[in-house]
Amino acid sequence: MSLEDQCWAAFQNGNHDEAVSLLPLVKEPNKIKRTYYRMIRLDMDSQFMEEVIWTLGETRENTSLLNLSSRHGWLDVTKDLVTKYHCDPHECDDGAKTCLAWAAEGNHVDTMRYLINECHCDPNHLMVIDKYGYTVLHKAADKGSLDVVKYLISHYHCDPKATNNSGETVLHHAARHIDIVKYLIDECHCDPKATNNSGETVLHCAAEHIDIVKYLIDECHCDPMATDFNNMTILHKAARSNSSDVVKYLINEKHCDPITFDNEGQTPLHIAAYYSNSAVVEYLLSTGKCDPLAKDYKGRTPLQLAKSNWYNENFPGSQYSRSTLTIFNKFGNIKSSHPIDSYVNILLVGNPGAGKSTLSHVINDTASFTLLGSFRNVGGVVPCTAGIIPYKLQHRTLGNIILHDFAGHSEYYSSHSAVIENLLQGSGGVFLIVVNILEKEPVKQLHQWLTVVRNEAQKALNQCHVIVIVSHVDEISNPVERRRKEEIEEIIVRKRCDSVFLDCRKLGGSGLDSLFKMSRESHLSNDF
Repeated sequence: MSLEDQCWAAFQNGNHDEAVSLLPLVKEPNKIKRTYYRMIRLDMDSQFMEEVIWTLGETRENTSLLNLSSRHGWLDVTKDLVTKYHCDPHECDDGAKTCLAWAAEGNHVDTMRYLINECHCDPNHLMVIDKYGYTVLHKAADKGSLDVVKYLISHYHCDPKATNNSGETVLHHAARHIDIVKYLIDECHCDPKATNNSGETVLHCAAEHIDIVKYLIDECHCDPMATDFNNMTILHKAARSNSSDVVKYLINEKHCDPITFDNEGQTPLHIAAYYSNSAVVEYLLSTGKCDPLAKDYKGRTPLQLAKSNWYNENFPGSQYSRSTLTIFNKFGNIKSSHPIDSYVNILLVGNPGAGKSTLSHVINDTASFTLLGSFRNVGGVVPCTAGIIPYKLQHRTLGNIILHDFAGHSEYYSSHSAVIENLLQGSGGVFLIVVNILEKEPVKQLHQWLTVVRNEAQKALNQCHVIVIVSHVDEISNPVERRRKEEIEEIIVRKRCDSVFLDCRKLGGSGLDSLFKMSRESHLSNDF
């Protein structure tokens, strides 16, 4: 490594003593410029008290030794670089970041005073604003440099209401630091309700910090239900940052809606699950209001988002994803233990006389709780129901389901298609095709219904499952009927469908148990 590279490394790594010893040995230190890469180590979730697990970086091209000296607040070295080695205090890196901005980020007031008073660096000069429109004041506020913020405003009249290219005020960037927030609002009269170009309020930016959130809401009367242009609420932002205390405060004290969704159809639970924020996930599930199986506009559930990151070893905090999945498993019975609308559609189809209505009666009678009522006298679907009878059930085996009994009469087919398409837009579905093996053409009927179901399933957002139920098998009495059974079995194998053979007129039995188990596994695989 050359002497220049050693000197650069000492400056980059913040090694003051080594930098001082190497500086006189290099030729023309004012011409030493390199790519600066600053490692930022983030604690994904402080509740685990583990080592930081993800590393990000800030890259700056064409960074000088004076830039780095200013950043570290090395006043002695900064003076030497300017006076002895003729470094330009007004120079910028390739991001248009000046030495003054570097010093402001580090909260180094003495270095800033030197650059302003002795080197005539003007904090209000347009050249001090970087390519993103950030002023020195923005940078100081973002880094929590209260002394620098006060110094720039009181001594050099820097504008505390200045905005960058994204419309962000100094207050937006101070939103993680309560002392600066109070100073800017109370003494500089900055607007706490200001929004940036994305519609984000200061409260959105402060969602990670409970003390600032309470101050802005309780004392500055900021709206806790404000949304940005993506319909993201403060609650969404708090869920993203794993601020469980803020989430609890917003829901319990400010009555924010925990199932509100943004422009992508995502609830705070979707956001928390995607970022593996276990504390927020656990609290949201514990309210009994948040559905782990609710789908966003791309058909993704919170549980699926959590799983997708668990499988991705490159995702920041992959071990925390496992913790998040553990939380979901803990609440795995939420579909049956909480009265939330996370019901799976089970669609019962087949020709008249196949045994659909009898089967729906059996399912109703074995449910633990029926929300829409059930028929005690088994009969066919009647015209006044538009060819469909829905039952909303909390079934002890199947879980939470809505059972749709579709009439098999041909006059209903066109309306059934529209209804089925609408049903499958909101959630997964399981088709139960019932075929009476004693009918004259059960094989033809099975082909027809498989075609109908396949066509409808292709329109669904999520994969649908098909189970063929062959009824009245215990009444097979001749070779023709036995051959029909063999043909149906061949079709089922060829079409890769699940199947159950049973007598729909019997309540119970191994066939019915097998059907319930198969149906349960089918709709769970849809959602989980």
